[in-house]
Amino acid sequence: CLGCGDCNLGLTCGVCPITRCSKSMLNGPCGGSQNGKCEIDQNLDCGWQLIYDRLEQLGKLELMDELQPPKDWSKAHYGGPRRILREDIRI
Repeated sequence: CLGCGDCNLGLTCGVCPITRCSKSMLNGPCGGSQNGKCEIDQNLDCGWQLIYDRLEQLGKLELMDELQPPKDWSKAHYGGPRRILREDIRI
């Protein structure tokens, strides 16, 4: 998607861990959630609880066992770190 450019929605059955988890955790919950609520904001559902519930509903809990490598953020919509080359200040 335009968010991270390296989508894992197929592994989380349509619930994005980058956007739904306050900490953007890729490999499961942080451990601070309580009763299905996020430790950052108790008014928010834990993104990983949503993912777990969806996987359970679809009979695909085994997908939780797959560890995901760190994201390659250079594929993101914003393009990652920029290199600005200015001809007027070259040495």
